[in-house]
Amino acid sequence: MPSINFSKKSIIFITGASRGIGRTIAIELSRRLEQNSILILLARSEKGLEETKAQIGEVDKGITVQHYVTDFSKPNIDDYTKLIQKVLESVDTKGIELGMLFHNAGYVGTVKQTTDLTDITAWREYYDVNLFSVAMLNSIFIKKIRPVAPQLVVVNITSLVGRTPFANLAMYGSGKAARDIFFKVLATEEPNVVVFNYSPGPVDTDMFEYIVENAQSTEVQKSFKETRESSILTTAQTVNKMLELLEKGDFKSGDTIDYFDS
Repeated sequence: MPSINFSKKSIIFITGASRGIGRTIAIELSRRLEQNSILILLARSEKGLEETKAQIGEVDKGITVQHYVTDFSKPNIDDYTKLIQKVLESVDTKGIELGMLFHNAGYVGTVKQTTDLTDITAWREYYDVNLFSVAMLNSIFIKKIRPVAPQLVVVNITSLVGRTPFANLAMYGSGKAARDIFFKVLATEEPNVVVFNYSPGPVDTDMFEYIVENAQSTEVQKSFKETRESSILTTAQTVNKMLELLEKGDFKSGDTIDYFDS
């Protein structure tokens, strides 16, 4: 695959950019990006987005940073179209060489036995955020950014739970599995778009803590607690590994690579 050169003028969208992995992607990218680049931060929390923006400013004041409060629990193609149109009208698109979208927003859902996952509203809400909003935003991103940026890259933050069954994580795992195949099909259909599925490993985030505290099974809680004590990663460790993999380009579009893959 062509390696991704972050030192070109870029326009990069990051969902879930108000905390955790999303915030770290934004900050670590700002260390690599060409100064005229544009970072677009999307999440529900205005306060969190402002904090991310402030931290980017400490790294590099030359990058244009915009943030938009976006609620991915209400997927709406018109809203995403207006959002990306608004971005394009407000920035200097001249000379952009790279357009990227990091699909990072998401949540774990209900952590119970499969036979107890009977709340249809919880299922719908989970899929609205974790799959339907992703598919809608992705479509608009490719259609609107393609005329602006000669190279397009889409990164799906996935998880081992989408490929390996973990007790109590049927909802979370099914969403990740659905997203993985969605992006593999995208890679098949769009040979000019670089598609990368990245599995960040066990990371010290609110999401990981949520499983430790809320899993129905005490065995699952115990297993996650043990991971937290022995092999949990920082967001910076896993994000830098992901960016290095993108820079090397040593993968086929549509591949899924885990932090622990050699």
